[in-house]
Amino acid sequence: MKNFTDKEILGVLLDQHKLAASSFTNLVLESSNQYLRTDATGILTKTFQHQKQIYDLMTQKGWYQTQNATQQDISKAQQDVSSIQSSLNM
Repeated sequence: MKNFTDKEILGVLLDQHKLAASSFTNLVLESSNQYLRTDATGILTKTFQHQKQIYDLMTQKGWYQTQNATQQDISKAQQDVSSIQSSLNM
């Protein structure tokens, strides 16, 4: 039996939390029952919190590398969001 490293275990947990967040988001968006929607929203929030804890730990240990966005990238994303909001009349 293979011994898994902490890095591998945390990587799987991170991936599973991403999948769960996606699934719970769909559940919230498609729920017509307010009680189910509220419960799923609570679980989704906890999933986000757990994912962030795992991400922070992996980043701290150097196991999850990210590239910081440039100010130009941030400005472009803000413009894109504004454009989408304008087209949706938000």
